[in-house]
Amino acid sequence: MQRYDRFTFKATKTDEGFIIDKPIIGRTGILRYQNADGSERIEYRPPEEAFNADSLASIKGKPITLGHVAMVNNKNSKSIPILGTVISGGEQDGDNIRADITLYNLDTPHRELSCGYTLDLDETPGITPDGKHYDAIQRNIRYNHLAVVQKGRAGNARLNMDGDQIIESEDKKHMAKVRLDNGLEYECAEEVKIELETLKANKTKEKANFDALQGKYDAMKVKVDKLEKDLADEKANKSVNFDEAVKERVKMLDIAKQYNLDKIDTLSNKDIKIAVIKKVNGDFNIDNKSEEYIDGMFDVCSEQQINIDSASASKRRIINGDNDNKMNFDDFDYIKKMEELKQAEANAYKGE
Repeated sequence: MQRYDRFTFKATKTDEGFIIDKPIIGRTGILRYQNADGSERIEYRPPEEAFNADSLASIKGKPITLGHVAMVNNKNSKSIPILGTVISGGEQDGDNIRADITLYNLDTPHRELSCGYTLDLDETPGITPDGKHYDAIQRNIRYNHLAVVQKGRAGNARLNMDGDQIIESEDKKHMAKVRLDNGLEYECAEEVKIELETLKANKTKEKANFDALQGKYDAMKVKVDKLEKDLADEKANKSVNFDEAVKERVKMLDIAKQYNLDKIDTLSNKDIKIAVIKKVNGDFNIDNKSEEYIDGMFDVCSEQQINIDSASASKRRIINGDNDNKMNFDDFDYIKKMEELKQAEANAYKGE
């Protein structure tokens, strides 16, 4: 059901064609909103909040815009269609709020008014003094602008133009109110509110997806950093191992030369070790022996080479008479001396 009333306040025009009016810009009571899921949220604006002195004073000097916009300030005001100015603070008129305004032009068929403001929402449900349920209470209302709109939420907030009917509707669902992240709240068509709420929900979902991807990125970066460190360590170890391998090869070639081995440059390290072992031990069978066994045998041969050479040279000098005391070859027992030489070499090989 709808009611049609006329207010005694009428807008007037100045000689310059400006419009001066003192319309209702807001009221106390129940205000209805639609959530993103289509459900209804009911908020209550109690008289002590609607008629709070600081709240009423905050409307003075604020711009009158064509339709609702974002929070108006001196930086964005040049790009916003501004129709006029609120020239007084708000005043209580029963359950309504009025204010003096000046419109410089009204190049629009719209006549209803709607305030853009910030507030603190007290999420405490309750019952109004006249027995109506609400889900939350509007507190600390601070006005930012007054908009000329097609349909205003208050229902009775309208310019008092001659020949216009003033409509106060009991159907409050034809307009929706949205609240931005910066706290600004204003009215808009229901489809606009639904679209905005959908965008907000998508934004929240995308933020969650981003956070999940960020977590995966952080975990992957930890792995990459570890791989880079492992690679650097491996390069350093390869450099050290290469130097050690060169030293080992040089040492083995030197030992192989002491045994007068041929073509040692073409042999692998393992083949050189086997050749040295067989040089010392004749046809010693080294097939199917482990790497550790071959390394051990080679180390023994390497350590004994000097002792063997020293002992053999000493015996040969005795046999050949290469010393100060010449040997009497008439008394020389060749077989015995050969046995002594073999024994000396064996003892030297054993380390005795």
